[in-house]
Amino acid sequence: MQLKTHLRTSVGVMALVLSVAATAEMAMAEGCIPGKTNKIAFMLKQQAAFRYLNADIPFFKRTAEAAGYEVLVQSAENDAQAQIAQAENIITQGVDAIVIQPVDFNVAASIAEMATAAGIPLASYDDMILGAPHAAFIGRDPKDGGAEAAKAVVAKVPKGNFVLIGGDAGQTGSTLMQQGYHVTLDPLVASGDIKIVMDQFTPGWKTEPAQANAENALTANNNDVQAFLVSYDGMSLGVLQAIEAAGIPAGQILVTGHDMELASAQAIVEGRQFGSLWPAPDEMAIAGANAAVAMAQCKDIGATAKADNGASEIPWVKTPIYLVNSDQMADFVCKHQFWLKVDEVYQNVPDKKPTC
Repeated sequence: MQLKTHLRTSVGVMALVLSVAATAEMAMAEGCIPGKTNKIAFMLKQQAAFRYLNADIPFFKRTAEAAGYEVLVQSAENDAQAQIAQAENIITQGVDAIVIQPVDFNVAASIAEMATAAGIPLASYDDMILGAPHAAFIGRDPKDGGAEAAKAVVAKVPKGNFVLIGGDAGQTGSTLMQQGYHVTLDPLVASGDIKIVMDQFTPGWKTEPAQANAENALTANNNDVQAFLVSYDGMSLGVLQAIEAAGIPAGQILVTGHDMELASAQAIVEGRQFGSLWPAPDEMAIAGANAAVAMAQCKDIGATAKADNGASEIPWVKTPIYLVNSDQMADFVCKHQFWLKVDEVYQNVPDKKPTC
């Protein structure tokens, strides 16, 4: 998939008031001119979480730096307005490409528009910006991940009461995963085999509201819940705490998560959590850096699909997402030692520790 052409300019902040359409037409007319700053902006919604420190940032930087580019890492600390301010600063400084994980997929449309007006190619990363044309989307398909997690749970528990606890409603990674759950579960709801007794999003992906939702679901159903499909491991821990506080034996209710964080990996090998979706942030970061370099050099980004963001069909470089449960954990840990240390994962069940 060949990228739409883009125009490099040295415009200042005033140029950002140009219409996106006019700038796009100019870019098409004059063709793509490779960037000259040798700088790429990598804008994340936050960077304190384990995945960013151990996968996204190091793998992105390593890949881009190997191609001769300096990486400007920005963290918005989950503040959509702060991310806009950071983008304005980056665009004013001038970079050859922007890769951005939006805090809010609707609010970030203005960032895509500013980048287009400045002639800087921009790719959404992990969560797709909605409502504004841009060069590319790099990331897994959360909908596929949600559907896979639900299928794995249904294979173990084909009937009963299910609770869906999604992440922040302002991010496509959350909303699409919730859609994926429904792809698998809705036919079973229609047949009467499964009842969805709660379907909630969680502001900020925080543990506390997820735990409160789990407590409410358990109380409302007299603890008669067979599964919790949860969209982030940090929230899964809150669910596990609610289950334990209710006096329900560990493992009786299947609980999923997403991100394969250490605490959830430990819960999986100890039998308290059923599994966690692995979004392969290492592979996503490498793909994102390669796409940024390609955009900066006016080359093909290697898109394998397209995604409709409500404004245009966005070239999509798809990256993997798959569920890891106790059966696959030993192999996963041995192959991802940059992410999880074997001794830490199995510290409470050393007799299960694999030899890598």
